[in-house]
Amino acid sequence: MQIFLAEESHLSGILEIWKEFMDYHKDLDSLFTRREDGHLNFKKYIRNLIKSNNAQVLVVLDKEDVVGYSISLIQFYPPVFKQRGYGLINDIAIKETHRRKGLGEQMLSKMFQWFESHGLDRIELRVSVRNKIGYSFWKKNGFKDYQHILYLKR
Repeated sequence: MQIFLAEESHLSGILEIWKEFMDYHKDLDSLFTRREDGHLNFKKYIRNLIKSNNAQVLVVLDKEDVVGYSISLIQFYPPVFKQRGYGLINDIAIKETHRRKGLGEQMLSKMFQWFESHGLDRIELRVSVRNKIGYSFWKKNGFKDYQHILYLKR
């Protein structure tokens, strides 16, 4: 299995993994329930990211099949902070059949290289409170809690 920059031809494979990723999260929190046209919007989003200089979309290929993808973004804090830019990990998703084989760590390593090549030494992400597996992965890879995001549904 190898990791490549995503291309248009990978979109359908990415979408299938995204659906699996979202359905897993939907069971943790209903916020992640997909709209009927959600996949079309996500496809447009990924297509734009592939073309962007401020994003990196990677895919893991098992021969021709997409078995994982990741999204890295360059973001900026408001101009009140000394540090302006930071890296944001939007997604890392691996097909359930290919998990626990080190693919997430391999993609994370490539993401770190990309962030470093853009001079970014701070990397952030969000992980659902109920996603124990994801939270464990991020902690194992050196990420620390720094902020809690709270919500109220009325």
